[in-house]
Amino acid sequence: MADNKKILCSQCNNPAVFLDREKKTHLCKDHLIQSVEEEVMRYLNTISDLPETIGIAFSGGKDSTALLTVFSRIKADIPCRFIALTVDEGIEGYRQDTIRAAEDTCSKLGVKHHIISFSDIFGSSLDTLVSESDRNACTICGILRRRALEILAREQGIRVIATGHNQDDHAQTALMNAITGDVKKVFAGYGPSTWYARRIKPFARVSEREVTLYAMLTGFFRDLPECPYAITSLRGEVRTLLYRYEREHPGAMRNAALCEEELREKLGGTFRREPYQTCTGCGWPGSGKICQVCMVLRRPSLDNDPHQVREQTR
Repeated sequence: MADNKKILCSQCNNPAVFLDREKKTHLCKDHLIQSVEEEVMRYLNTISDLPETIGIAFSGGKDSTALLTVFSRIKADIPCRFIALTVDEGIEGYRQDTIRAAEDTCSKLGVKHHIISFSDIFGSSLDTLVSESDRNACTICGILRRRALEILAREQGIRVIATGHNQDDHAQTALMNAITGDVKKVFAGYGPSTWYARRIKPFARVSEREVTLYAMLTGFFRDLPECPYAITSLRGEVRTLLYRYEREHPGAMRNAALCEEELREKLGGTFRREPYQTCTGCGWPGSGKICQVCMVLRRPSLDNDPHQVREQTR
């Protein structure tokens, strides 16, 4: 602590901007930025088979913006190129702003940017699909967004996609899986797939606070509205619960995320994923004869839906 009572960085004499309550250390602007970028580099160095080009799932929000910024700043040190992939779900009064933010960020960073929309692929926006369904909006969006991103990645020849999921997201997912008792989701995506693009999560060890500060300190933070459908999700409730617990027990987020990862590592070898079946509605592989996408879109037959034939061949 300096004489003027300002809190200083634990690694230098500059004013601190971040407190790691678990480690009880403070970081200044430069050391916070360095810490995040080093963590991303550490993560990427654990992947021995990085492809020539990585697709970055880029919504335009703070997490994906921070991730794209990190990649842009460390690009000289990584053995691959990267492009930004954006899915426009079609949410009136919200998505237009984030799409514009995404386009502006990519322009400033000089990153190639590709966009695909629900309307182009599925014939309807998320708003329309939600209004015509009794399913939760986040469920519909999650299922269709994954397919849209996969289609866009295939069009660009991308086999590895980096997402902006941070440590807090992992902790929330772990608790949601425990609450719902969905053991399958613990191992969702476990093991290699010759069909779907591989997902990597460079922010897996970076907290949401660090990600937000990184975006702010590098000048790419945008104060954008939250998705209007987010309030209907179980994740919102779990997030509130975990944040309260983290305040009282620093390290709770990290422990929850690590716990599920350790389960995957220790039990993954015994996990047997059921073989993919070919969906009769769209021709994509899935867990049943009708994939979740076609169930959401109520498209049970490929023969009755020529639009899905076009999707299959994209």
